[in-house]
Amino acid sequence: MNTTNDPPVRDWNIEGHFELGDSISVVAEPDGKMVSGFKDLWVWKQGMVLTNKVYALTRKFPKDEMYGLTSQLRRASVSVPSNVAEGWARNRTGFFQIGLTYARGSVAEIETQLLIAIDQQYITTQESQPIIDLLNGLSSALLNFITKLDAKKR
Repeated sequence: MNTTNDPPVRDWNIEGHFELGDSISVVAEPDGKMVSGFKDLWVWKQGMVLTNKVYALTRKFPKDEMYGLTSQLRRASVSVPSNVAEGWARNRTGFFQIGLTYARGSVAEIETQLLIAIDQQYITTQESQPIIDLLNGLSSALLNFITKLDAKKR
């Protein structure tokens, strides 16, 4: 099933051969569009969409959760695009992979926290579904990106 939240098929292209310490000089999206910074990356853009959706959803959480689940969900969502950006800015393939890996971990954390919010009846499954769909697409895209970077190192 292909939804609008599914990531485009990605075959990440990093020109040249990069060892773990080498700098990232050129990255291209699969469609050939050159990426000049982290803000051009699909995974960063979708991370920003995710953050906005999480903030909107958590506004309806009980006030006594402000320093609990609300804060956890918001911080985890901010972590997704932030780790993509930080990994990119370190300008080393290995560090970029670590940033992408941390972002993917935050995606799993958000899904877990949404399931807790459903169990606590702060939200319904239907309310969380658009975010869950986005998380699934992001997780897949991040894993693919990490795998492609790893293959380029060999």
